[in-house]
Amino acid sequence: MRVPGIGAGVRWAASRRRVAGVTVGLAVATLTVALGITGSALRETRVEADWLRGQLAERRDRVRQQRAELQELAGRVDRVARAASGAQERATQLRRVARLEESREPETSPLLVLASAGAPLPGWTPEAGLAFEQLAWIEGQTAAVNEAVALLTALLRDGRSTPVGGMPTRWPVRGEVTSAFGIREAVHGSGTDFHPGIDIRAPIGMPVLAAGAGQVVFAGAMRGYGRTLVIDHGEGVSTLYAHLSALHAADGQSVRRGEVIGAVGRSGRTTGPHLHYEVRIGAEPVDPRCHLSRPDEPVQPVSLTAGG
Repeated sequence: MRVPGIGAGVRWAASRRRVAGVTVGLAVATLTVALGITGSALRETRVEADWLRGQLAERRDRVRQQRAELQELAGRVDRVARAASGAQERATQLRRVARLEESREPETSPLLVLASAGAPLPGWTPEAGLAFEQLAWIEGQTAAVNEAVALLTALLRDGRSTPVGGMPTRWPVRGEVTSAFGIREAVHGSGTDFHPGIDIRAPIGMPVLAAGAGQVVFAGAMRGYGRTLVIDHGEGVSTLYAHLSALHAADGQSVRRGEVIGAVGRSGRTTGPHLHYEVRIGAEPVDPRCHLSRPDEPVQPVSLTAGG
């Protein structure tokens, strides 16, 4: 005799077991697939990590090589800086031998500059920043040496011919002589110094005239002197015009006595607008007023466009 409800309970239990089995099977299958995907991803990650480690190793090697190269470059730049420092000292000695007016601009050692430079430029290694600062200093020193050598060469030029009316007897500008030739109280600092010319006070822009006929042998900037022009009058005589605001004659140009060659300014190391005027025989400065005509000599009108 069949007991009511027992068959239904057995069927229900069997159904639950089947559902559980299917669920477990699905879970196992899902886990297996997930593990397979994870394993594949891990393998790919390991491959990528190995590649990145290789790239990092190469970059470390490259950085070490570049650092070594920068250190070598910095060492060579340092040696050039020391040589430039020596050249600047010799140029200063040459200026003194030629009795050029002292520039009185601060002279610094590349080592002192770099010691106080502090942190390197943003994104630069210390070695690169050091080399960059040294190169900038060398550039300035080289320019100063070139200027000094060019001016000294112009002053030491052996002029063989004397142009007609070439001797510098004309006042280049009219104005008060505020600083005479010879020993004077130092304008910058204390003590005394030698003034190789005369300073003539005049307003900025006033035309500067050639004191005599000749050829321009230097037209450019000079440390301390600012914009400077030198005229060779022949027979070893030359004149120098400094602190100009403009140059109206070019290197190699022939000029006439009284021709406009520049304009009064305050370029270089000055305390105010004036013309610094020198007369030299060879490289030796002489008192310009020994050659100049009387201050009250009539001034002939000149064209402001003369001289270029």
